[in-house]
Amino acid sequence: MNKPIILVVGTRAEAIKLVPLYFALKKEKINTLLCATFQHSDLLQQVFDIFNVTPDFNLDVMIKNQDLFYLQKTIMDRTKEVYEKVKPQLVLVHGDTTTTMSSALAAFYLHIPVGHVEAGLRTGNMKSPFPEELNRKLVGQIADYHFAPTAFSTANLLAEGIKRERVFCTGNTVVDSLNWMRDLINNKKIEIDKYLINLIEIAKKENKKIILLTAHRRESFGSGLERIFGVVKKFANIYKDSLIIFPMHPNPNVLLAAEKADILNINNIKIINALSYKDLVYVLLNSNFVVTDSGGIQEEAVSLGKHVIVLRDVTERWEGVWDGSEDLVGTNENLILSSMEKCYHLKKTNEKMSSIYGDGNACQRIVSILKNKLNL
Repeated sequence: MNKPIILVVGTRAEAIKLVPLYFALKKEKINTLLCATFQHSDLLQQVFDIFNVTPDFNLDVMIKNQDLFYLQKTIMDRTKEVYEKVKPQLVLVHGDTTTTMSSALAAFYLHIPVGHVEAGLRTGNMKSPFPEELNRKLVGQIADYHFAPTAFSTANLLAEGIKRERVFCTGNTVVDSLNWMRDLINNKKIEIDKYLINLIEIAKKENKKIILLTAHRRESFGSGLERIFGVVKKFANIYKDSLIIFPMHPNPNVLLAAEKADILNINNIKIINALSYKDLVYVLLNSNFVVTDSGGIQEEAVSLGKHVIVLRDVTERWEGVWDGSEDLVGTNENLILSSMEKCYHLKKTNEKMSSIYGDGNACQRIVSILKNKLNL
């Protein structure tokens, strides 16, 4: 049997985008192992439960109040042990997390080739998002294979001097995962949280505008999040016929900002626990528009035909902005409010799936490329 390919995931977003690729490799009977650092433990386990998959390696790195210094060192040490044990022919990483950078660097030190899924995203600002922009640029220098989701991300890599034969425009694997989950939901083959179903059905009967809000970016901690939540509170008080669903990120900085902005007891702002992937897609499917600082949700919402208000000053996903599907507003109170009001007044039209971030065939393209390059 050939030496294995190892996929390394640490966060929920990574798992959502890499587990479908894991399945695609296994379907082709390619020796494949899944290594989970559990940088985010509960959120990551939710995805594994939905996909009904158990990682081959659980590195169990998460501790209370973990910081970037602890994460980088611990992930490098523990992935080194895994690599030395199984001697993989390739390590596949995704995106821009500390797990991504640390596990790729450990592979590089051991002279193991690295494949980077969702490569080439850039904001041009090393501090935003922090530390993700640095992470993906470092992996861009390490990787042997770069699987870029769009033509623009492909161009970014070529402009940085990456050899053309190492760069592949595949689409984003998030769309593969999204299509699978959407079909399960639409065909009632998966159970959605009953509270959410009831909440949304009542809102629809009352002709309310349903808005998904998420905000948790490290660079917005403090006054940035307070401004965001303050504007959302103002909007909610003006537009009583709106329902704002806010799954609060578990980071204590988010709760602190929400308390300071005094949004915890607004009737039409429903603050709930972080959503599982299936419940998140259900809310996205039923939302009129989305207000978020999440990169993954930008891709998912736009792919489902939803308008997105992006709570960031810069973005690595310009395609949606250029397409007119996304408004880049940062934490500017006037821009956030005017954009929310614009979306509120938009007449409901038949939403069309967008393919600007991918067509749902990214995993199969990556598998085909790997089979060819590695002679699998």
